[in-house]
Amino acid sequence: MKSIKKLFSGIITFVKKQPRIWLVVSLLLISVLVVAVGGYFLLSQTSFLDFFSRSGKSQNNEQSEESKLPGFRRLIDGVEVEDEIKINPPLFAVQIENMVDARPLSGISRANLVYETLAEAGITRLLAFFTADSDVSEIGPVRSARPYFLDWAEEFGALYAHSGGSPEALRLIPQYDIWDLNEFAYGRFFWRSKSRYMPHNLYTSTELLNDAFEVREGEVKNFTPWQFKDEVTEEARPTEEGRVKIYFSTKTYEAGWQYNREANDYLRYQAGLIQQDRDGSEVRAKNIVVQFTSVVVLDEVSRKKIKTIGSGDAIVFQDGIRIDGIWEKEARGERTKFFDESGAEIKFNPGVTWVEVVPIGTDVEF
Repeated sequence: MKSIKKLFSGIITFVKKQPRIWLVVSLLLISVLVVAVGGYFLLSQTSFLDFFSRSGKSQNNEQSEESKLPGFRRLIDGVEVEDEIKINPPLFAVQIENMVDARPLSGISRANLVYETLAEAGITRLLAFFTADSDVSEIGPVRSARPYFLDWAEEFGALYAHSGGSPEALRLIPQYDIWDLNEFAYGRFFWRSKSRYMPHNLYTSTELLNDAFEVREGEVKNFTPWQFKDEVTEEARPTEEGRVKIYFSTKTYEAGWQYNREANDYLRYQAGLIQQDRDGSEVRAKNIVVQFTSVVVLDEVSRKKIKTIGSGDAIVFQDGIRIDGIWEKEARGERTKFFDESGAEIKFNPGVTWVEVVPIGTDVEF
């Protein structure tokens, strides 16, 4: 301790006796310090203010950068998911009947994408798509396959659940890029409800379909998604909540969609009544597509040949407005795409889309 005090005392005495020398030394030290600090900021391209503000804001800046990262959109419906793994989950395409005796249906309100078109006579049938990570405890009633539904299921390489099918559909299934799940061969992945009579009582679930996907050693197909956009603000939406009506055949199979401005979606009507699942859930969609195409009756039981490859007129309803355009599908296995009158591909709102495939000349009221 004494030696330290003696050292400091000596320094002070030297400074008093030689003030000029001490001043020169001090200035040299300060110059070296200034050059060193200036060189750091020049080489690191960091501003003086940034240097002092960085430590206090480092955590906030990290959070800000995270918030700027683009979200992951699920390929089938454009809905944002939390990580890249969930962008393209396995897909299940379930053939569902829409006959009066089958109503109310089950699971339709939970589907990610639905195709509706004619089967025999004026009766419509549905192809509903579900993601493997959804939890839908009852889907159905499940009915038989038709060739045109195979075309839409193949666009996604989906597991295709059905119960039998038309002779042509059963002949074509092995040629398609789908994972076939025929109830006749894989009955353990379906069940018959005792509350209804056959053939309107066959059901499945996403849990069973996941099991079936493993048993069938299914693989996930990479497919080209539609383009998606952000929803328009409520202020930009039309004030009139119009209704879309699609006349497939009789009033029983009239499909209606009522626009809701606040939710920016469409509530489905069937035969003039709000359509609900068996559990009471309402059926809603963010986008309604009307696809006009050639529909030819093949035989005495009114089986259909429906054109799915080529092009034709289309109408898209979204955000409370109508967009006229066309549909195109270049080859089997490729996606059906929709374009507006300028030739630009139509961007959909994230969420559920219903594609209503109708014969050319079908009345569509808006």
